[in-house]
Amino acid sequence: MKQSPPPAQQTPRWHAATRWVRCMACRCRKDIINTAGIRTTWGSRTMANNVPDADAVAVKRLKDAGAIIIGKTMTSEFAHKLLTDAPLFGATRNPWGLDFTPGGSSGGSAVAVAAGLGPLSLATDAGASTRLPAACTATVGMKPTLGVIPHNQVPDGFNNFIHLGVMARTVRDAALMLDVVGGPHQADPHSIGVAPVGAVAGINGIVKGLRIAWRPLVGNTLLDDEVRKACEASLETFRSVGCTVDVIDEAVENAEPAWRILQQSNWAARFYARVDEVAPQLDESFVEGIRAGGGYSGQQLLQATYKRTQHFRMVQGWFAKYDLVLTPTMSRPPLSVDHKALDPITIGGKDAGDMRQSWVPYLNMFDLTGHPAISVPCGWNKEGLPIGLQIVGPWYADAKVLMAAAAFEMAQPWAGRIAPHAPAR
Repeated sequence: MKQSPPPAQQTPRWHAATRWVRCMACRCRKDIINTAGIRTTWGSRTMANNVPDADAVAVKRLKDAGAIIIGKTMTSEFAHKLLTDAPLFGATRNPWGLDFTPGGSSGGSAVAVAAGLGPLSLATDAGASTRLPAACTATVGMKPTLGVIPHNQVPDGFNNFIHLGVMARTVRDAALMLDVVGGPHQADPHSIGVAPVGAVAGINGIVKGLRIAWRPLVGNTLLDDEVRKACEASLETFRSVGCTVDVIDEAVENAEPAWRILQQSNWAARFYARVDEVAPQLDESFVEGIRAGGGYSGQQLLQATYKRTQHFRMVQGWFAKYDLVLTPTMSRPPLSVDHKALDPITIGGKDAGDMRQSWVPYLNMFDLTGHPAISVPCGWNKEGLPIGLQIVGPWYADAKVLMAAAAFEMAQPWAGRIAPHAPAR
């Protein structure tokens, strides 16, 4: 539906989609994914009047399958941070607690699904952006293997680590969506030769005998007690369905420093030459990232790509012994909705420093390595805020990841619990 987002002064207290429609054939799109004839703003004043001429590949595939677009969903400006507020529209609030963020940058997609505005939403994930909002809103968020969903909007198809992701209330719905949007396309070199996922066909497979590694820390040192308790209770659920689960406590290097150089260099390549001109229109934290990216040397950039390869080889090595890896999705529950992207965070009352390094070390790692990963709800804390569990698999084991998630959902269902601030149904 060709309806533009409302101006900032008309934005509701938590803005999710441009139109509240409930229909099992309806899908929402993150506002950085091109939709022909429908404004795609990237949450930025600099793109306020951008109307793409063509759909992104994934959008076209959904339309061809009969999907109805009901609206564009909120993102942080150019999807640059782990929160969902932007200069053009303001802040998106979490339907599980209006004083809290739904995470980012696909927070609008997550809220649209959690609040029942539509059963599915198309998102992106470059460093957390599908899985973190899913964990913050008790929804399912999957980042498939790099290239399984072709991404024809990225300027660098070869060194890309920006994935498209799927969001839904249930694992089966996520699998259905992945089967529609996945598959090779000439515009994305990572997608060429990729076989169909067969996600729906695979989710009823046998999980008995799967070897699972639980890694409570992935480059971080702090983990909220309630998050740990909920995730470790979930381990017993996997054991109850016949999986073996080993606890792995070896130290892992945090992936964020390499991720930061790669992503900030990406931003700088687009904006640094005119940063002084556009800075007054942009989010302050985005401007800082652009300026930082403009200061890296070619050697630093290449060293970050080397480090990315090291991370890939390490993670791939985990699957020589294990079929799947489990981690928390985030190290603490959702932050305050007015938390600033550049401000440090606390975990369990302790100073934890940089938000991306300490809140989501479990997420940017697998963006760099390209492994499939899904976040599923595994509990709620004492304040009623959701907690997410991440399931990670080898490259192209997307169906196995979904199969394990579906078995967990069957044993420990979540979809019947409705967010207290969702619209009346």
